[in-house]
Amino acid sequence: MPVRRISIVDFRNLVGVDLEFGDGRIAVIGDNAQGKTNLMEALAWLATASSFRGDPTGALVREGAEQAILRAEVEGGGRTTLLEVELAAVGRNRMQVNRNRVSRVRDLLGHLVTTVFGPDDLALVKGGPVGRRRYLDDLLVASHPRHHGLVTDLERILRQRNTLLRQAGGRMTPDVESTLDVWDDKLTGVGDELGQARRDLVVLLRPEVADILDVLGDGTRPATME
Repeated sequence: MPVRRISIVDFRNLVGVDLEFGDGRIAVIGDNAQGKTNLMEALAWLATASSFRGDPTGALVREGAEQAILRAEVEGGGRTTLLEVELAAVGRNRMQVNRNRVSRVRDLLGHLVTTVFGPDDLALVKGGPVGRRRYLDDLLVASHPRHHGLVTDLERILRQRNTLLRQAGGRMTPDVESTLDVWDDKLTGVGDELGQARRDLVVLLRPEVADILDVLGDGTRPATME
């Protein structure tokens, strides 16, 4: 899915950028703090509808601007797709695919697929399971955009449940227990469904990981994923 053109307005420190890309590998070279990583982040946002740095939308809009605008022409499947996003400093974002407004994030996903690898990705190996689960969820959404709803539902339920416990302040009244039971039931349902999707993804990844380990290793230790 090559990107043929990208236009960026008021995204972080990028006031106005308009680039066209040819075939083959492309290297982005510039001075420190010139915006190289911000360019990559803009492309990745169009692919994932989120910042790989973990920042909220408001932090992506250049200081003093009301919104950032991202546009990209992406080739794939014998056609060119135009992706457009307006990121609001305050309020709701707007998304369009081929000039048609879409209201669901999943409708933006899948047109552009990116892989970001940076220093923080070493946490996949060195860090705890939270980062690996998050990475699996990113893969799920990239390969099957319909799973975006599952991931966001789980995050929403956890926030609501944690808010309830924080507001209760350790006092488990009958009302709190009743409401907590509702959130626990929802958490179990969504968690089970997402857990199965993660397990299915691991099954698909096993042969790919085994092939990569054969190339990198000496072939004496087979790769396993559970």
